[in-house]
Amino acid sequence: MNTFEETGGVRIGGFKATWPFATLKVSEFKLELNASIRGNFVFKRSDIIAITPNTSLLGSSIRITHRVEKYNKDIFFTFLGNAEERMTEIIQTGFLNDTEPTPNYIDQEITQLQAQTGFPIKIPVAVGVVAIWNLLFLSDFFNIFYTRKETEIFGIGVGLALAFVFLICISLLTSRLARQLMLKNGSSNAGLKPFLFFTAFITFILFIAGFLPQYLSNH
Repeated sequence: MNTFEETGGVRIGGFKATWPFATLKVSEFKLELNASIRGNFVFKRSDIIAITPNTSLLGSSIRITHRVEKYNKDIFFTFLGNAEERMTEIIQTGFLNDTEPTPNYIDQEITQLQAQTGFPIKIPVAVGVVAIWNLLFLSDFFNIFYTRKETEIFGIGVGLALAFVFLICISLLTSRLARQLMLKNGSSNAGLKPFLFFTAFITFILFIAGFLPQYLSNH
């Protein structure tokens, strides 16, 4: 059987991510929607009530109607292109052919993945990163370390905050140990990669183009 994979965006309840922060993968026995920081949503054949394509002037989408109680009921995968054509490709994977039972090992794997769904970063880690980020910015706002002149935008606190988040992203992209320490699923960062690359790029640019020239000119 064929497999289907498409990069796009996602709408899950009130959460929305645009291209390229979501990936839809469909094989004969498994459908997986990778929704960046919203987590992974994995389905077996019996979980699916309907997969509905929609093409409009605002773009194309596929709605996944399902029976998994733990998941949000409003799940849409959005993408560029024709929804009917994508639907044909999904049908060709054999996933919607419910005449053949799902092998037990795949069924068990999907059940385990469904139990792990949700925000992929461990909550204490996420709280710690946000707290450190805010404290470093506040140190500049109140000029606690007297490193920012009144006419300047960036102080040492902002520079450290940008460098801190950049290093967190690089660690999650390159270090298995970092992923084991910070991610709920232990070692997989597949769904987070676009978000991590984007965040690393933005923080790097802000550090190099904003903070560093100002800091060097004053030292």
